[in-house]
Order: sequence, then C-alpha cells, then structure tokens
Amino acid sequence: MQKWCEQISGEDLADKYQPFWAILFAVKFNGEAIRDDYVRILNTSYLQKVEGRTKRMAWREGTEFHVINLSSFFEVNPEVFIEQWRTGVEMSKQFKYADQMARCQFGTLTSAFDSLHIHSMTYDPPNKKWTDNVTVIPTDRNAILGNDLI
Repeated sequence: MQKWCEQISGEDLADKYQPFWAILFAVKFNGEAIRDDYVRILNTSYLQKVEGRTKRMAWREGTEFHVINLSSFFEVNPEVFIEQWRTGVEMSKQFKYADQMARCQFGTLTSAFDSLHIHSMTYDPPNKKWTDNVTVIPTDRNAILGNDLI
C-alpha cells in the first residue's frame, strides 16, 4: 500500500527503487491486494473509533467499497460524514487533494473502486430493528483511468 500511495502522489518510483544495475524498470500493482489492504486499514481504523461495537465497519464487494457511517454509533449528523466522503471523492476526481493522507485515501478509492456505499444505520427501539439507508457515490473510475484500471 505504501508504494501505491507513493505512486499516486507522483513520486518517481524508478528513481527511488530502481537498482543501479537495472536497465529497464517497471512497477506493477496488484489491484486486488490494494483493495484488500485499503479495506483492512479503514476497517481497523473505524473499529477502533467505535470501540469494537460492531464486527465490521468497512468491506468490499468486488470493486464496490462499503463503509458504515460513524453517525450510526455517535450523535453526529449522518450528512456530515457523507459530505466528507463526497467532497474527498470529488476532489480526487479533479486531482485536487488537501494533503498527502487525503491523496492516498481518496486517490486509492477513486483508482481502485467503482463506487462508495455509505451505510447510515438507525435504530428504532420500539420495533427493535435497524434501518440501513445507503448513499452511493460513484467514483467514475472507468472514465478517469480508461484502460489503466488496476
């Protein structure tokens, strides 16, 4: 994941990693491994935030990334969480990043996934049921990367 984040941040990987004796140098990335690492890192981070009150906070279904809205566990407006992700995706599509960490987080999302699914869960105590409202944000990965998909 580190080399991938370096790649999307514009670092010259050949200059950094090419052995002095190599005539040709190429870096290949495993899209499935990048997606798995991305999910694992965000899932672990969000599970820590909610102090393990659920079994998972992030997962993927193929090239769809799913995350549970933190508002499901805290008294926070669900739209705030959704808007932060929406803004990050839009900035990434335009290659305008706030910082290195945002470039890695949202650049990976828009490069490796076709869509972001934010699950805003609400609990109805009288019925003892959870409601799952899903907001889908397309990444436009195919339009941006064309044949260079990972």
